[in-house]
Amino acid sequence: MDFLDGQPGHVDRLATLLAMADARQVVKYTFVKIDPQALAWPADARQAAARELTELLDARADSGTLLTYSTVGLRGDCDLLIWQAADRVDEIQRAESQWRGTQLGPHLTVAHSFLAMMRPSPYLGRHKHPDQEGRRTRLKPVGGRYLFVYPMWKKRVWYRLPYERRKAMMVEHFAIGHRYPQVKINTAYSFGLDDQEFVVAFECDEPAAFLDLVMELRESQASRYTERETPIFTCVRMAADDALKLALGLGTPASVEERELARPVSLLAGG
Repeated sequence: MDFLDGQPGHVDRLATLLAMADARQVVKYTFVKIDPQALAWPADARQAAARELTELLDARADSGTLLTYSTVGLRGDCDLLIWQAADRVDEIQRAESQWRGTQLGPHLTVAHSFLAMMRPSPYLGRHKHPDQEGRRTRLKPVGGRYLFVYPMWKKRVWYRLPYERRKAMMVEHFAIGHRYPQVKINTAYSFGLDDQEFVVAFECDEPAAFLDLVMELRESQASRYTERETPIFTCVRMAADDALKLALGLGTPASVEERELARPVSLLAGG
């Protein structure tokens, strides 16, 4: 429902959006599958291909715009997640064009792609607390060991409900989330930009915490208005070189866990 419809609170919401509109980041989730034929390459050729692509990904990460995750063994349709944030859509295009030009490029298939944008939630009202997720216009991951990502659609009837009723249900929704402080949510909006309405990404260090959170959210009032929230992806945070080595069958480096946990979370610089 339009913000200029005379509903309570619309003036505050509009003012917030206008003040922050220019600062909104574009967010892109790119799930990549490596052609199995590349696994038949000699080990030195796979190593070289991994190094070339790693250099490009690391260059983006060093500028504060990219994180990589492995999905090897967790889904059959993709091997790698590239999570990007940028100030402009064309920055996302340029990055993918560079990857396509690598030796591995012709053997990379984008299995799933979700484009979205950061913006304030319309349901927070005047309530504030430090680093409040729903008020951010720039992506700010915390660097959790695991990332759970899915696109989401609301039923159209949700948008026809009075704003105050929707807000009350979302307050309940937020309260449930606050009971799981070890799980951090990153919500991005896709209305008009991509097929889905939202892309949500949850960071945590223990999958059981996320499982329990999702089960409890199913019991919330807002849950009845969810149209769809699949496919869902379980991803493991990993440096690009380690993620590519896993995907290319080059084994797990002995230091992979220590290296990825010690690696700075570059996107924090954009918060």
